[in-house]
Amino acid sequence: MSGPVAGDRAPMPVVLLVLVAGVLAFTTNQPLVLAALAIGSVVLLRLAPGSPGRLVVMAAAISALGVFLLTPLLSGQGDLVLFDIPMPPPLSGEVTAEELVAALSAAMRVLATIALAAALFAWADPDRMLAGLGRVAPRSALVSALAARLVPTMRRDARAIAETARLRGVGLTTGSRLQRARAAAPLALPLVGSALERGLDAAEAMAARGYGEGRRTRLPERRRDAGERLTLAIAVLLAGVVAWALVTGATAFTFYPVLDPLVTWQSVALSAAALVALAGAAVALSRTGTAPSDLGRPYSP
Repeated sequence: MSGPVAGDRAPMPVVLLVLVAGVLAFTTNQPLVLAALAIGSVVLLRLAPGSPGRLVVMAAAISALGVFLLTPLLSGQGDLVLFDIPMPPPLSGEVTAEELVAALSAAMRVLATIALAAALFAWADPDRMLAGLGRVAPRSALVSALAARLVPTMRRDARAIAETARLRGVGLTTGSRLQRARAAAPLALPLVGSALERGLDAAEAMAARGYGEGRRTRLPERRRDAGERLTLAIAVLLAGVVAWALVTGATAFTFYPVLDPLVTWQSVALSAAALVALAGAAVALSRTGTAPSDLGRPYSP
């Protein structure tokens, strides 16, 4: 058995896990829970095939830092004043402990959300996710798949058109930005024409192959491996824990005017469940996998 292969994972277990973790991230303000979600999401991303998470984590960390720094300056609430910074209105230079905790929670939510979204596309093949969506909304899935294929194709066409224009003496790399933009503007017309022509070719090919006529077919899917089955079980268990937390109010947390207790048995239990679920699923998926196979994978020219 080989290691995990990008794009060869069944999307359902990862989609369900990310969906449940995302619901928890947006329904709780508890700092401990959000910190556990952020750490677990980063682990899930960093253990994905090809280790794709370094730049994403860096971008997410920068975004989270911006949220953390701006929240106290825009809030102006709380009772326990830590220090006062002279700031022009409408900014508030009075920084309170409540504002710092609220800023930390918001930053952890941003970090967790970005890492979860990146982990979803790192572990699960987008084409197979669209294939699953196609069982419910086939037309929407088709439009999304065609649009996703069109973007890189248009990028290649744009490079070819620009290279042809440079060979004819069009200055696309010299002069000011305005001059380069004016030189490149006429090239938009052949690019749009190429895209329309590709769209017509795709429509003709679909009609020739009988799209929309009779019963739809789909490629057979391989059986889930042990890691995917374990991830699915973890996601179901985490969904049960999140449902319990929502019903009992364990996700609630108040920042103003006075902070709620940061550590309670409910917050510790929920944080541990979130962290163990995300990290455990990451380890399970990274240690199991299947060799690359055409079975159940969408055709891509």
